[in-house]
Amino acid sequence: MIALRITNTKDFMAKLLTQETFDTFLFSEGSVTTFTTFSIDGSWHPDFFGEQKEAEEQNPSQNPYQRQHQSQQLTWRLLRPVVYDLIKGRHTPIQMRIVLKLADYNVEKLLKSSDLSIGKEQVDGLFLNLTYAKDEVTAITGTSLKIFTLDKSLDRVWDDMVRLFFQMRKISVKQT
Repeated sequence: MIALRITNTKDFMAKLLTQETFDTFLFSEGSVTTFTTFSIDGSWHPDFFGEQKEAEEQNPSQNPYQRQHQSQQLTWRLLRPVVYDLIKGRHTPIQMRIVLKLADYNVEKLLKSSDLSIGKEQVDGLFLNLTYAKDEVTAITGTSLKIFTLDKSLDRVWDDMVRLFFQMRKISVKQT
């Protein structure tokens, strides 16, 4: 686990809320505090879309919800405009907390490329906890396993991957 302070808050928030930078991540949970606190538990309720869902399943090309229906997990891509709508306006939010989770297919890629002895079925999640408060953003990595182990290799690999992810997207950070 590492804690990183984002050095350019405005640029980061634009990448998080208006660009596709984090769209491949799953949304685990979050909250936004403006005039009140909005809590989002990350549950995916496909029945909400009703007839639209059925039409999209019949014609899956160019379907923004296609992966959503397959994974039954909420993606940041789908939730991003909703969160943006909650905070846009004259006032910046008092606080915002977003917990993103690496999608299973990317966990599998990470495990294969790093040659770890742990299997994908043993990983409960690789998380990126983003917190905005007082015009500062902090990113904290986290891992959750379904097994007990003293081996911290996965933690180190995930930390390195997050640093590389930020570097490749020109998100400047300082380790705290």
